[in-house]
Amino acid sequence: MCGGSRGPRLGRGGGIALALAVVAVSSATTRYSQENFGLQHVGILSGCWSGRSGDVELREQWTEASGGVILGNTRYLRAGEAVDWEFGRIVADSTGVTLWPYPRGVASPRGFPLVRVGPELVFENLEHDFPVRIIYAVEGPDRLRPRIEGSDGQGPSWVLERVACPAPAPR
Repeated sequence: MCGGSRGPRLGRGGGIALALAVVAVSSATTRYSQENFGLQHVGILSGCWSGRSGDVELREQWTEASGGVILGNTRYLRAGEAVDWEFGRIVADSTGVTLWPYPRGVASPRGFPLVRVGPELVFENLEHDFPVRIIYAVEGPDRLRPRIEGSDGQGPSWVLERVACPAPAPR
């Protein structure tokens, strides 16, 4: 997600450079100062999502907003085997809303502040190597089109569909 590669990285060399991200509930694009955003702007993300990038299946799950944070995890599966994983933390505090990626469980040293809401939610950190933008386009209540971009505005995108969250295993 934030390791500096451009686009998907699969296999032994790493995982997909998928950014954990969020979705807006507003239908009109609005630019605010960062401190005006709250977790209500990203609440649509809560739940379970699934999609594909080539031969890799993506499964993502986000908690509800509670205590000033939304927590997420993503697994990347090829032929049923996990080839990568990551965590995400979306935090609301006095500075606004920030996405903190944890590729393979390692905290990124730089967060991605939410800079725009609307049909696309844009998290941006121009000081990061790649990506500098994590964008989620809302294509309906059950469909997202996330993409990550470099400073040149280029990068991969994919589609995620809302799915039922798996039931816990019996004890």
